[in-house]
Amino acid sequence: MPVMAHLTEIKRRLLRVAVVASIFIAVALANFQLIFNRFTADARELIEAAGGDIVQLTLTEAWVAAAKLSVMVGLTAALPYFLWEVSRFLRPGLKANERKYVYLLIPGAGISFAIGAIFAYLILIPRLFAFMLYFQGNLAIPTITAASVVSMSVGIIFWLGTIFELPIVMFLLAKIGILTSVWLKTKRRWMILIAFIFGAAVTPTDPISQVIVAIPVILLFEIGMLLVKLAERDRD
Repeated sequence: MPVMAHLTEIKRRLLRVAVVASIFIAVALANFQLIFNRFTADARELIEAAGGDIVQLTLTEAWVAAAKLSVMVGLTAALPYFLWEVSRFLRPGLKANERKYVYLLIPGAGISFAIGAIFAYLILIPRLFAFMLYFQGNLAIPTITAASVVSMSVGIIFWLGTIFELPIVMFLLAKIGILTSVWLKTKRRWMILIAFIFGAAVTPTDPISQVIVAIPVILLFEIGMLLVKLAERDRD
């Protein structure tokens, strides 16, 4: 196919993805109250146990929280369809022995993101709220805004879901010859440092939460190392 035909096909597929994502976002927005109550249930319980509550301080704050949460839910729900469209676009240009990587890595990317998001939602975020509320003690009544709860939670979920794609990215870069296992071994110490920097950037100044983030990142790097070696063997 000529380049313009490829671009036209990409545009057509992205348009379908945008339509599907918009439908999911609209459904999430229509059910925002139900989603918000479930999404903030653990945080609300911890805040109320500390004598506070989730509040709204400005007229537009509820809309901001609804928009952010609905977009996250909608895009997450549309991710499997997006990956399916990617696989359909790549399939005609791949050899038979290359298609197996598409069929494995594209679903693997969705599963990896989901694992990272679940890890953030079930482990990291409740731990983070518990620490911050315990740390502030009786200094003030914790009246936390709805927008801040949603913004922090959505940000953490997004970045943890993204970083869990690290092994797949490493495999693909090794497959095309950009990364090698020999080079990566020399950067292992740097990766440990980067993992802790990432943990500090994603979470507030909570050293325990920083460690909780850094340890999975280091493990993901080691898993990526194994996949890089697999890619090198297949390439050879």
